[in-house]
Amino acid sequence: MFLGYYKFLIKDYIQRIFMNFVLRSKGNFIGKNCKISKDIIIKGKVIIRDNVLIGTNVILGNNVLIGSNSKIENIEVGESSHIESGVIITGCGKGRIKIGKESYIGINNVLDWSDDIIIGDYVHIAGPSTGLWTHTSLYQVLNNIQLKNKDTKYRPTSPIIIENNVYIGGNSTVYPGVRIGHHSVVAPNSAVTKNVEPYTMVGGVPAKFIKKIDF
Repeated sequence: MFLGYYKFLIKDYIQRIFMNFVLRSKGNFIGKNCKISKDIIIKGKVIIRDNVLIGTNVILGNNVLIGSNSKIENIEVGESSHIESGVIITGCGKGRIKIGKESYIGINNVLDWSDDIIIGDYVHIAGPSTGLWTHTSLYQVLNNIQLKNKDTKYRPTSPIIIENNVYIGGNSTVYPGVRIGHHSVVAPNSAVTKNVEPYTMVGGVPAKFIKKIDF
């Protein structure tokens, strides 16, 4: 058993070193101790900082930056977008995350691909600790359902859509099924449980209308 485990570790290490060498040879910056899936697609030169884990089904556009200690998978990141340090992209389901160009995901944020998350262009989601959640486990709790049971009857999901030119303040939570309209602002420390109209500022727990945004 131990021999097989050590063989797996050696094979994994060799594959990681080879993958990083190939990516660096194409002009990308790859930091120390990165683990990168062999199915990654890179559409230009990127920067990947130290200790990044890139899982399967990842597409990175030209000039994308991935900050240190981030864990990403099941995501497409558009040109010149930045994912800061400590960001976790996670989920359980059939969803996928797509981020447009020139968008920013702040430090220590969490994005859940249990269902789809669509983020437009020029969107800033500030950190720390902003979460975009596409599922709820409320019904598991109320009905004594085991964690291993991922039946959508007890763990329902719904997509999140964030249109272009949106700012979301740090330490906020966006709940399943929410659509945030273009040119809108979510104040820090908010819980967004309902759709946000374009050209609108909302804030609070739960988030409520504050004012219209006039350019």
